[in-house]
Amino acid sequence: MKHNNRTSVVIILLISIFLSAITAILYAFVQGGDFYKGWFAAFVLCIPAFILLQIVWNWGGRSRMLAGMMLAAWILRLGFGMTAQKLLPIYGYREEPQQKQGYLFDDAYRRDEEAWRIVQDEDPTFFEPLTRKFNNDQYGGMEILGIWIYQYLSPDERRFSLIILLGAFLTAAGVPFLWKAIKNRWDLPMANIAAWIFVLYPDSIVYAGSPMREPFLTGILAIAFWALCTLHDHWKKSGIVLLLCFFAILPLSTFVAGALAICTVLWIWIESLVSRSKKWLWAGVIGIALAGLVILVAALPSIQEFIHYDIHTTEINSGWVEKVVGEIGGRFRTVFLAVYGITQPVLPAILFYRPTTPFWKAVGIFRAVGWYAMVPFLFYAFFTTLRAKNSKERGLLIINTLFLIGWIFVSSLRAGGDQWDNPRYRVIFLPWLAFFTAWGFRYAKQIKDGWLIRWILIEIIFVGFFSQWYFSRYYADIIHRFPFWKTVVYIVICSTVVFASGLVQPILKKIRKNKEKR
Repeated sequence: MKHNNRTSVVIILLISIFLSAITAILYAFVQGGDFYKGWFAAFVLCIPAFILLQIVWNWGGRSRMLAGMMLAAWILRLGFGMTAQKLLPIYGYREEPQQKQGYLFDDAYRRDEEAWRIVQDEDPTFFEPLTRKFNNDQYGGMEILGIWIYQYLSPDERRFSLIILLGAFLTAAGVPFLWKAIKNRWDLPMANIAAWIFVLYPDSIVYAGSPMREPFLTGILAIAFWALCTLHDHWKKSGIVLLLCFFAILPLSTFVAGALAICTVLWIWIESLVSRSKKWLWAGVIGIALAGLVILVAALPSIQEFIHYDIHTTEINSGWVEKVVGEIGGRFRTVFLAVYGITQPVLPAILFYRPTTPFWKAVGIFRAVGWYAMVPFLFYAFFTTLRAKNSKERGLLIINTLFLIGWIFVSSLRAGGDQWDNPRYRVIFLPWLAFFTAWGFRYAKQIKDGWLIRWILIEIIFVGFFSQWYFSRYYADIIHRFPFWKTVVYIVICSTVVFASGLVQPILKKIRKNKEKR
C-alpha cells in the first residue's frame, strides 16, 4: 500500500513537472520579454497548480470527462487572456491607456499599475503589503497578490498574465467540486450539464481574461457549493472546508463573503433545522425577517450611496436610459434600472451597435449569447422549484432560488444596469447559476414540460422586438424609428398571451373534473 502511494506521488510530481515545463515554454514564447525569466516565473506557479489539479481530479473520480472539463476551463481562460493581451493594443480602443497595454478592464489596469509602482519604488518586504491600504483595491487581496508576483517572480517586467494563469488554475480546480456535489446529490447527467456550463459560460471566460478577482471567486465558490451540499452528512469536514472558503474570499470581497455567509445560514436552516420541528420553521422566518430589517436599516445609507452613484453613472453614459428614466419619473428609476440590469448584456444592442471595434463586437456577442442562452432555463427553474416532488429537496431549491434571485437583483442595483459591472457581480455565483440551469433543463426533459418552451418563446419575443427597436435606433435611415414604450407594450402583450396559454389546459381539466363529480 505504501509502495502504491509513493508511486502515485512520484507520477503526480513527474506529470506536474512535465506539464509545467511545457506550459512555461509556451507562456514565455507568447508573453514576450526575457524568455528565461518569463519561463521561470510561469514554471514556479505551474508546479503547485498542476499538483493541485491532479489531486482534485483523483478525488473527483478520475473520469475522462472530468479531466476534459478541467483542461478546457484552464485553457479557455488562460488562452483568452493571453490572446486579448496581444489583440487589444491593435484591435481594441487604442486611445484608452489600459487597452494599449492589453488590459480588458480599467480597474484591473489601475490596480496592477499601483502594485507595480509599489514594487519598483518601495521594494516592500513580504508581509508589509498585508498592513497597508490601497487606492485601487478596497479589499486588498488582488493587489497584494500582484505585489508578491512582481516582487519575487517578475521584477523585470509587468507580466500580469501570471495572475490570469493563477485565476485559470483556481477556476479549473473548482470544476470537480461542483461536478461531484451535483453527481452525488442529484445525478450524473445534471452534473455534466452544470459543470460544462461552469466551464464554457462566456462571461466567466471573459472576466478571467484580465487580472480580476472573478475567476478566483468562482473557483472558491464552486468548492463552497460542494461543502454546502455535503454539510448535512459530513458536517465536520465540510464545515472546515466552508470556513476556509469564507476566509479565502474575505481579502477578495467582503461583500461576497457576506453573501456566502447568508447562503450558508439559510442552507443549514432549511436542510438541518426545519425538518426537526415547525418551531424551527417559524423561528427561522421571523429571524430572517428581523435580521434583514436590521441589516437594511444599518446599511441603508451606504446602499443608497452606492445605488445613487451607479444609477447616475448609467444614466449619464446612456442618453436613452436617461430619457426613459425621465419619462417614468424618479420614483421608479431604481426598479427600472434593476430590471434593465437583468437584461445585460443586451443581445439586440450589441448585434446592431455601430461605434465599436471588431474585437469588442465579437466579445459582446459572445457574452450576450451566453446569458440569453441561460436565461430561459434559469427562469424556468426558478418558477418550477415549487413543483419538486421531494419536500426536503423542494425546500432547499426554494431557499436557494430566493437567494440567487436576491443576488441577481442586488447585482443589478449595485451595478446600476451597467453592461459590464452588472454581469460581473452576477457571474461570481456561477456555480449556483450553472446548477439551476442544469436542474431546469433536466426537470423539463424528464416530465416533458411545455412551460420551458413558453419561457424560450417569451425570450424570443423580447429579443425580436428589441432587435427591431435597436436596429431602428442605429439605422434610422433604413427603417422608421420605433417608439420605446410601444415596443415594451407589444412585448408585454405577446408574452402575456404565451404565459396565459399555459394556464388554459389546467383550468379546462379542473372544469372537466368538476363536471364529472356532478
